[in-house]
Amino acid sequence: MKKDIENTSNSSKETRSVFIGAKVTLTQKEYIKSMATQCGMTISDYLLSCVYNFKPKARLTKEEAALLQNLDDCRADLVKYTSALHGMSTKQRMAMFNQIPFMVNWLKELGNVAESVCQFLNAVKEKNKIPSNLKSEEE
Repeated sequence: MKKDIENTSNSSKETRSVFIGAKVTLTQKEYIKSMATQCGMTISDYLLSCVYNFKPKARLTKEEAALLQNLDDCRADLVKYTSALHGMSTKQRMAMFNQIPFMVNWLKELGNVAESVCQFLNAVKEKNKIPSNLKSEEE
C-alpha cells in the first residue's frame, strides 16, 4: 500500500477523479466543513492533508487580518523612520538624539522588530496545501 501512495505522489498534474465516500454524522460533517473553511481549503483537500499527517493551519479571521494589517502598517512606519534617520546628516542625528550609544541600540532593536514582523507576515501569507511528498512518516 505504501508503494501505491509513493507512486501516485510523482504525478502532481494528475486530476483527482475517483470518489471515496465515508459515512459521518451531521455534526461530524459540519465540523469537517468548518475546519476546511477555517483553513481556506476544500473538504477534499482538507481530508487528504489530514490523511497524510499534515496539520493545516487555520486562516485568519477578519479581526486577526485587521490586526495583521495594523502590524504591517507599523512595520512600514519603522522602515520610514529608519530611512529618515539614515538620510540625516551626523550633526542632525546628534542634535536630535544626543546619545549615540542609545541610538545605536535603539536602531538595532528596531531592525530586529522589523525583521520579526516580516518573518511573521511571510509565514501567515503561506497557503495550506496538500503535501507533495505523500510518503508515510512511519518509514
